Amino acid sequence: MNIPKEESERILSILSGVNDPEIGISIVKLRMIDSVEREDGRLIVNLKLTVPGCPLSETLEKDITDRLNSAGYQDVEVKFGYMSKEELNEVKEQLKREKRMTPPPIEKYEKRGIGNIIAVYSAKGGVGKSTVVSMLALAAEQLGYKAGILDCDVSGPSIRSIFKIKGLAEVGEDKRFIPKEANGIKMIGADMLTDAQVLIWRGPLVSSAIKQMYSDTDWGDLDVLFLDLPPGTSDAPLTVFQSLPVDKIVIVTTPNSLAQITGKKTELMADALKIPVAGVIENMDYIEHGGERIYLENRNKDISFNGEILAKLPYDLDIEGKIAGGKLDKGVSDALVEVIKRLM
Repeated sequence: MNIPKEESERILSILSGVNDPEIGISIVKLRMIDSVEREDGRLIVNLKLTVPGCPLSETLEKDITDRLNSAGYQDVEVKFGYMSKEELNEVKEQLKREKRMTPPPIEKYEKRGIGNIIAVYSAKGGVGKSTVVSMLALAAEQLGYKAGILDCDVSGPSIRSIFKIKGLAEVGEDKRFIPKEANGIKMIGADMLTDAQVLIWRGPLVSSAIKQMYSDTDWGDLDVLFLDLPPGTSDAPLTVFQSLPVDKIVIVTTPNSLAQITGKKTELMADALKIPVAGVIENMDYIEHGGERIYLENRNKDISFNGEILAKLPYDLDIEGKIAGGKLDKGVSDALVEVIKRLM
């Protein structure tokens, strides 16, 4: 529902103090605000981003919400759209008038001997992405594929711990990292490059680390490289999607309602970035007891994914030990082998 012109002008005046964090010019001046509406008492700000999956969209959303909250608007939602080519050209002309520099182009990387690159992702943490990545890599190896894992979670890497990797990766004569290997799977992560117990890095450093691990690792010839992405929708996953040649995304969720809601948002983000979603893996879906499956929580009937459910995996307290030993339970192994056949 449209709001009165006087109130709309007041809101634009409030938001004129919000700058695009990358360009440094008011979002009102850049005509990024498409419209302001009211829906069931909630104030909706429709914002047009310059590129799909803008890495600073969360910053913009927070700045807009904070400004409006301070002005008395407590129920605020920011919805994102994208500028047309003509609108982007107007922004460029505005930057010329302001004598500002446009953001540098996004660096794109090639595959170089890697057959398929599959990102395993969820914007929600705690759903078991690293565990699923590890099991998928084992299933790929079982089918005879050469598999690798790039742990993109620079701040909280898990792959090294899951596979019980010891020591650090070495650097070859060509100055490239030699990946660590376990159960025939090549892998690299930030904790395989440094002894530091905790890495506290800002977004640009995290993005650079991911790109360097991908491009400066001697992967050899791989049939498939799995990317273990951190949660969230900010710098790290966006770096992967915008810079690395990702073929498909596998979304990981659990039966938990919140995980499914966030999983759906993950699917919408992938759609905005135009990266195909191969499907969804529901992790920790049930437990085996007395020969029966006990499902831990009913699915949220209000949430439906466009991609199909590729597999439903059990909750298993000893799953990391089984992964490190390279031997999954037959039911799990069979299910994931079928997933790999579909992904490849």
